[in-house]
Amino acid sequence: MNRTSPHRIAVLGVAVLLGGGSIAGPASAATPSPPRCTGYVALTFDDGPTPGNTEALLQVLRDAGARATMFNTGANVAANPELTRAQLAAGMWIGNHSWDHPHMTQLTPAEQAAQLSRTQDVIKQVTGVTVTLFRPPYLETNDALRTVERQYRLREINADVDSRDWDNTSVDQIVENARALEAGDSVLMHDWPPNTLQAVPRIVTELRARGLCPGQISPGTGRAVAPGPITPVLGQVHTAGRVSQVGTGVAYTWPGVYFEGRFRGTSVGLALDDAVNDYDVRIDGGAPATLVTPGTTTHWITGLSRGMHTVRLAKRTESPWNLAGFGGLVAGPGGEILAAPAARHRQIEFIGDSWTAGYGDMSTSRDCSGAGVLTRNSNADQAFAARTARALNADYQVDAWSGIGMVRNYNGSSPGTDYRTYYDRALQAVDESAWQRPASWHPEVVVIGLGINDFSTPVNPGEKWADEAALVADFHDAYQGFLDKLRQRYGPRTSFVLTYPDLSYRTTALADTIQRIVRERTDRTQALYYDNAALGLDLLGCDWHPSQHDHEILAGTLTTFLRGSLR
Repeated sequence: MNRTSPHRIAVLGVAVLLGGGSIAGPASAATPSPPRCTGYVALTFDDGPTPGNTEALLQVLRDAGARATMFNTGANVAANPELTRAQLAAGMWIGNHSWDHPHMTQLTPAEQAAQLSRTQDVIKQVTGVTVTLFRPPYLETNDALRTVERQYRLREINADVDSRDWDNTSVDQIVENARALEAGDSVLMHDWPPNTLQAVPRIVTELRARGLCPGQISPGTGRAVAPGPITPVLGQVHTAGRVSQVGTGVAYTWPGVYFEGRFRGTSVGLALDDAVNDYDVRIDGGAPATLVTPGTTTHWITGLSRGMHTVRLAKRTESPWNLAGFGGLVAGPGGEILAAPAARHRQIEFIGDSWTAGYGDMSTSRDCSGAGVLTRNSNADQAFAARTARALNADYQVDAWSGIGMVRNYNGSSPGTDYRTYYDRALQAVDESAWQRPASWHPEVVVIGLGINDFSTPVNPGEKWADEAALVADFHDAYQGFLDKLRQRYGPRTSFVLTYPDLSYRTTALADTIQRIVRERTDRTQALYYDNAALGLDLLGCDWHPSQHDHEILAGTLTTFLRGSLR
């Protein structure tokens, strides 16, 4: 169908496409022997499938020995299911292009969701594949639309080069426009213009003369790569954090999630999709380099010595309402990604609040009120949980959320929710789906640090608890129920360590209740009291939180305590 459009091009040549958005069809389509390829480009076609046009386009692509990505509208898929299946049978990949090609940024979130979900459903019904790439009609997009896309695990693809075939462009001009393609780029074309059919063979011939071959869009980097299987992130790297697989990539929100990989060569790329969080990157166990809100990019580490290297990427900051994405490792020129490091024998799960999350731990001032100051000075990878796990050579999770309590959040905020609301989720507040715990995750110790937010401020008028005694009773019962749930999940051999700091400046209710809970339990449950004064904690982090000095002390104390609990 003919579309007129200003076609505002957003250059996303290094976009991180966590799900890849296109599904590989059979690779058996007859193709002539290709020349040597020094790079790849992605041919993409919007608006199909349509009777007459799609058959002709597929034949032209077959004759040219080229494969492409087809961004189909849901309405056309529903009307032409056989043509959709023919696209896959010809070796093409399929993406989502909305249901009926509206101006998506002019729709309500509910209308946007309907456009995406209906198209996802019909493609799945017709082909059996789940699409994870989305190209917005007219290339019109904004942050609100991307938020809806994330609900459906879709990653947005725009284009590096616009052929302008939608504008009644001549064959010669379409070919000329495509000459701007470089290795890794994608070109926007359409299913329906007759001139496109004539231009495709010439485009492919000219590209190959330059050593560029038609390829697919990599789920890891958003760049055009050689057609064929692409190793999913979880096949490239080791992680123990809570992640949700999205195509071949992963999404996550919990702080301290880390990825460890191995590669050979003088460089490596980290495919990231995250404009909210900060990360630490270590090569060969060296000093960390910090990535500040990297955005949608492939971050390259270059200038390394020849040989094998290790890389570690760790999420420093919290983002309970914002999805973070990792598309995997990208080998540099002449290099290769090696098998992921083996999992460690020991496993520790850390459950807690801002202390566990590393809230403001890098700061030397308690005042972190400036824009971005708190975020820049928070680092879960340098907090006591990560430090303790490294000291004990253990894999770990940091399942922590600042300001959250067992039954009551800081100063009574967000009534009706608490830590238990979110504990089972893979993606905290982004998605209510439960985390699918792998059978390999069975921690020997669960360290719990909840209760500061329940008791550090007095009960306010209007809260559900009439007084502190009522809060204590609720806290006690909820904590015991939470421990019972963990015991059922992990079995009798997992130890529980209930930690708590000194709140005697306001109340002894937390200390008294934790000690009571431990006395009442007959399983492997212990308490660990952090005596602020005796340990010499300065609480110079943001808003009176533990500083780096304090986290070193806390990690040392906890490490010593845990040595007797670990096998």
